[in-house]
Amino acid sequence: MSANAMEEKSFVLSEETYFEEMWQTVLPYLAQRKKELWLEREPGKRQYCVRYLADEAKGTVIVSHGFTETAEKYQEAVWYFLKHGYNVYVPEHCGHGHSYRLTEGDLSLVHVDHYERYVADLLAVAERAAKEQKDLPLFLYAHSMGGGVGAAALSRQPGLFSRAVLSSPMIRPLTAGVPWSAASLLAGILCRIGRSKQYVPGGHAFDGQETFEDSASTCRERFSFYQKRRNEEPLYQVSVASCGWLHEAARLNRYLQSEGWKRIETPTLIFQAEDDTFVSGKEQERFAEKLNRKGKTSAKLVRMPGTRHEIYNSASSVLERYWEEIFAFFSERTDIRV
Repeated sequence: MSANAMEEKSFVLSEETYFEEMWQTVLPYLAQRKKELWLEREPGKRQYCVRYLADEAKGTVIVSHGFTETAEKYQEAVWYFLKHGYNVYVPEHCGHGHSYRLTEGDLSLVHVDHYERYVADLLAVAERAAKEQKDLPLFLYAHSMGGGVGAAALSRQPGLFSRAVLSSPMIRPLTAGVPWSAASLLAGILCRIGRSKQYVPGGHAFDGQETFEDSASTCRERFSFYQKRRNEEPLYQVSVASCGWLHEAARLNRYLQSEGWKRIETPTLIFQAEDDTFVSGKEQERFAEKLNRKGKTSAKLVRMPGTRHEIYNSASSVLERYWEEIFAFFSERTDIRV
């Protein structure tokens, strides 16, 4: 589709024809450009990644997904990236989907021994993409947990990414009404007494009972499309954090707010959902303020009215602004001004 044609007609899929367009147009298109990759940064630990190549690429996007998510959840996003001329790599983080796990038997559980594992895995994929797609700029698109991991990755290799989009980034998670100080302290105590691989207090295994009303989405069609696949595939049924995961989320938060922000040089666009019950908006604002006030780069914080945590699963009218902001940001050649 030409640039002029895309301006005349919205490229965002509509709710009215969402299922039809996904099944008849998007998925066949993606299948022709899809390749499954397996990376082994550590012996015996195989990380799954899906690569999609655009017809005429002008850049490459690394997608860093959120907590309990998989590469398959981002097929609509991949479609938009490809149609705008970007190759896409979507790795699945440790403990998610097809990638290696540090626990056995319980497919509901997400556990990690150190947040740096997520960061190192993500950077390994990004470095491979940079080698395979030589002379093309590398971009980061990261959501929720993947946004916190992505921010840490930006700090570890400041020159790797040209620009970064952090969508509802988990600079710090919310803990279901429990004060953060108490929740993080309890997680640390439980880890010290050998319960790092157990469910966080109040957590439960996947039961397939999540409803749209209780979800992080504001678009019923987008929620239902992936939820059906999730109910069918056990590898997609990760749903609860371990005490170790929460402890590492706290360590990631401390790192990002104490020193990580000082090392980031990549221009960054941060989207904040209006009604977010999963991550802290105040921590997002603190992080952006630090980048702008004393950092080596700048960050633009965009608040999205009428959205929940998964902004990319909002109504089409919201997504038009969301994706237009992203592609305009990727196209800029100078540092953003806020």
